[in-house]
Amino acid sequence: MFKLVVLSTVLTLAAARPGYSFAPFAYHAPALIAKPEIYYEKSIIAEPAVAHVGTVVKHIPTAVSHQSSTVVHSAAKYVEPIYAPTVKHSVVSTPVIKTAYHALPAYAYAPALHFGHY
Repeated sequence: MFKLVVLSTVLTLAAARPGYSFAPFAYHAPALIAKPEIYYEKSIIAEPAVAHVGTVVKHIPTAVSHQSSTVVHSAAKYVEPIYAPTVKHSVVSTPVIKTAYHALPAYAYAPALHFGHY
């Protein structure tokens, strides 16, 4: 019975200290820290738009008509804009938050040894 109490005490102490084990074959998985990392993902947005392509200038004569002859005194300018359908491209960067898991260094979970200084 005493051996069973000692064995359960040893196993309890081994489980209570995660960086220290009594068994040489025991495997301890490294402790992980979750850190959020921010990445910027670029995407291209295409939307329909109307673009000003050019203008056409027309000269419309203003004339004075006399019975058999026409005399042009001046010409009026008529400006006609030309529009065409097009696609507008915009580059947008959106933040993406991902959680990355990093292992703690070995000294962070190693057993602490204190020699007389508490």
